[in-house]
Amino acid sequence: MRYLILLLLLVAGSCESHSFDSDKRQLIAKDEIRRLVSRGRSFDITAFNQDTIGADGDSIAKFYLRYNLQFQYIDSVGNLQKKKGVVLFTPDGLSVINSQIVEPDQQQH
Repeated sequence: MRYLILLLLLVAGSCESHSFDSDKRQLIAKDEIRRLVSRGRSFDITAFNQDTIGADGDSIAKFYLRYNLQFQYIDSVGNLQKKKGVVLFTPDGLSVINSQIVEPDQQQH
């Protein structure tokens, strides 16, 4: 009985959790954008979405992960700023390719 419980715990603990990876990427994206905000205070994410985009010009189709974050912060002068952050991850989702802040109404390709 003890071995059966140990085996079940071992199997349950070794299962992959893609939800955990997604959550981890979301935190990385937030940290990347927050790093780009110079002297910002009161940093708040107001909207978030994740999508995949195809790479142009590749003979082998690769899909990159793009995280879009709508956020607001109070700048160093005390004004409320509303911006959009875009973070692009490699196809495996392990590394950041690019991160930038754009105006909320700007479309990113």
